[in-house]
Amino acid sequence: MKIGRNKPCSCGSGKKYKKCCYGKTESIPPEVLLQFERMNAKQSLIEKQQGLGRSIISIESHGYRLVAVGRRMYYSQRWKTFHDFLLEYIRLIFGKEWGQAEFAKPFAERHPVIQWHEMAHKYMREHQAGNSTINTVPMTGAMSAYINLSYNLYLLAHNVEIQERLIGRLKDISQFRGAQYETYVAAEFIKAGFGLEIENEEDSRTTHCEFTAVSKKTGRKYSIEAKARQPGKTTVSIGNQLYNALKKQAQRERIIFIDVNISEFLNQVPNIVDEIKRKELGLTINDNPAPSAYLFITNHPFEYDLEGICENRTGFSHGFKIPDFSFDFKFTNIRDVLKARKNHQDMFDLIKSICEHEEIPSTFDGEHPEFVFAAKTAPPRLIIGEKYMVTDKDGKNIESVLVNASVSEPEKKIYGIYRTNDSRQLICVNPMTDDELIAYRRQPDTFFGVPLKQTQKAKDPLDLFDFFYENYKATPRERILEFVKGRSDFDALQKLSGEELLISYCEGLVYSAMKK
Repeated sequence: MKIGRNKPCSCGSGKKYKKCCYGKTESIPPEVLLQFERMNAKQSLIEKQQGLGRSIISIESHGYRLVAVGRRMYYSQRWKTFHDFLLEYIRLIFGKEWGQAEFAKPFAERHPVIQWHEMAHKYMREHQAGNSTINTVPMTGAMSAYINLSYNLYLLAHNVEIQERLIGRLKDISQFRGAQYETYVAAEFIKAGFGLEIENEEDSRTTHCEFTAVSKKTGRKYSIEAKARQPGKTTVSIGNQLYNALKKQAQRERIIFIDVNISEFLNQVPNIVDEIKRKELGLTINDNPAPSAYLFITNHPFEYDLEGICENRTGFSHGFKIPDFSFDFKFTNIRDVLKARKNHQDMFDLIKSICEHEEIPSTFDGEHPEFVFAAKTAPPRLIIGEKYMVTDKDGKNIESVLVNASVSEPEKKIYGIYRTNDSRQLICVNPMTDDELIAYRRQPDTFFGVPLKQTQKAKDPLDLFDFFYENYKATPRERILEFVKGRSDFDALQKLSGEELLISYCEGLVYSAMKK
């Protein structure tokens, strides 16, 4: 197990690990190491579920669930899930009086948020079991739209702030669509670990973008603009939105999000890309060539079928006048891909986060909902280091400690290695429930309570390169040279630095694997 050199030493001395027990792991009790591993797994699970912004802060006390949002504290006796909190949080943000005024109107004239609220609660009432248990049902379009907006507002309040002017724009039907999309864009940057600097929207002396995003990894700053097309349009042109975004004053590199807002999106992607390509050649701003920008084109189809089962968001990224980040740019080798990824690392990280953090958390502590809300009849969760009753070959039930485990998805089985009190090792097989399989697929590395690197298939050549690089990055340079001594370019490889040699070796492994 690896402990960060600058982390507090787990022996409790208060010193950094590198100045205390570094190199002396034999002096650390196994139960302390196990506890440290569980803490690492817990943190990994929270980040996988909630992203890299501030995690959910919540406790249960005297029958109340308390949730901290920024500097404010909210509490209730009714919140069993984080979704329960979000369903009430949005009502508190918009205000009781405003909600009552909207409910007094005919349904067709009500604000979209109130329409979503009514449709979502009607859907939930229809699927209540009536026995106080927590049910799992697919989200409808209205449910998803309502709870996503609440989550976006929560993330803003918990990590930055919510400006009263933004709430005012959300309440105004004529401005609602654009303001709603801004909350989505801001939330994506928060989950990806960016810091946000909110612009002063009351300053009318100059035009400016919605906010500035600051990468905590690279330190680079970006000017962010969000534009959403109004619904019901017959064309898919984004030219007006692109022009209006590019003409804004931007002090940093530009990132522009544009929501196409149509019911059918994927079939229109080639047409959208063609239009962007034309704009790259001919679009001007104040008689000057339009500036470059990172583009993120999105679509939220669930808002077109509020009563149907929710479909996921879709979209793609493109480098407007940024060739090696272009939608259809073709790389000739892995080394060029690595160079492009290094140049645009923040965008790669943002894309990864958008894909990984699509699902809204339903638990308060980052734990798998399949375990937190499991039925009382469900089998106990298997956690490495815990004791269980297992049966040996003679049919005797023996209390043993789970020391390792792996999952066979095709068989839906867990193979566990257990250690008995007399130091024997037993291999036992447990069937997996459907809920356990869902939890495993969501986060296989921490499924058994401690970090375990599970074997996964590489999605593409770059993913395979990262796998090889991670496994060989600690290998001494001399050892790598032994691996490549039979190559025809060995003389040139000997002159490379350790990092360049490692990249060349891993690149060769990828090409070899692809040929096979």
